[in-house]
Amino acid sequence: MKWSFDLTRDIRTFTDFDDVDYQPHPLGHEQEITDCNLNNLIDHFSKIKDNAKSILEIGVGRNGSRSFVHVFTEYKKKETVYIGLDIQDRSFLRNKENNIHTIQNNSSNYSENVKHFNEIGVNEFDFIFIDGWHSINQVLDDWEYTNLLSDGGIVGFHDTTCHPGPSAFINALNRDKWEVIENCCPLDWGIGFAKKL
Repeated sequence: MKWSFDLTRDIRTFTDFDDVDYQPHPLGHEQEITDCNLNNLIDHFSKIKDNAKSILEIGVGRNGSRSFVHVFTEYKKKETVYIGLDIQDRSFLRNKENNIHTIQNNSSNYSENVKHFNEIGVNEFDFIFIDGWHSINQVLDDWEYTNLLSDGGIVGFHDTTCHPGPSAFINALNRDKWEVIENCCPLDWGIGFAKKL
């Protein structure tokens, strides 16, 4: 597994906690996506958007104009391919003319999903955003998609404040391989970024 080469330690605990998605926010924060989250995603995506050929979002928005998918589809260039991967049907987002595609599948089905990407004509991504099931085990699985990350590509993580998978993962990333911003928004659910060195 790729994560074993990119982390400074094995973050698995081999307990039921590895499959837990939710932890209450220590400050009682309830808003799922904040202005801080949106502004930081816009800022980091803007760094590569002019040259980005493709984007992968794992876990697709449920919040309309206050969603991450809205940021990607509104800020990307028309020729940039967006692929949203979600266990739920998000086909209402599809717009072939604007290169917006969705795949309904579990992100753990890596090989199967890569075949779908290839059918769309994508074999690497310039921006990968991880916001699916937030267990430790699932984030480890979702990290496999960084096998497809372009040189200088960026990975974003939502919920890096206290959800077990994203917070443990981004804290353990190897700084010799990744330029890491652990959490831009510590007073809400959090958002972090890692750039491939």
